[in-house]
Amino acid sequence: MPTTKVLVICGPAGVGKSSTAYEIARLLAERNVSHALIDSDELDRVHPWPPEGQEPGELARRNLAALWANFAALGHRRLLITGVFATLSSELPWISDAVPHADITPVRLIADLPTLKARICRREIGSGADDQLRRTLQQLDRMRQSDSTGTEVIDTSDQHVGDTAKRIVNAWLGNPATQP
Repeated sequence: MPTTKVLVICGPAGVGKSSTAYEIARLLAERNVSHALIDSDELDRVHPWPPEGQEPGELARRNLAALWANFAALGHRRLLITGVFATLSSELPWISDAVPHADITPVRLIADLPTLKARICRREIGSGADDQLRRTLQQLDRMRQSDSTGTEVIDTSDQHVGDTAKRIVNAWLGNPATQP
């Protein structure tokens, strides 16, 4: 079975994962590189969570496996997936399990606290901003404690999303000489 190239864009809320992933997808489409894009938040957005009798990652794993089976049947061999994935050592295994023969490239996006606060306040409304900021701080703490060996880390604080996306695409496609 052919290898599936999986690009995992991770980081705390407000760091620019979705914006970067959409820009990566646009750049890949410009180059006519077949791919699929999945936001892992949508794989298990249910209440109550986790579903009764399931481990926290099980519903996401099942849904990713079902989606990927359909994409693979269409001939896709590249997957972009976004998510917080605070502890990669516990998150990457369920992705590997859901996507057979996955060759995973994790990229963690980071940003300074003032940037994260500003981005969260721009996109959240009402009490959601305070709740999200609290979760973001917890995510940051878990990320600091986890081992991200082998993970490229990119600070998006003062970087345009287009530049971040180009850097990631060029590295993922094996074009490091054209990185900004």
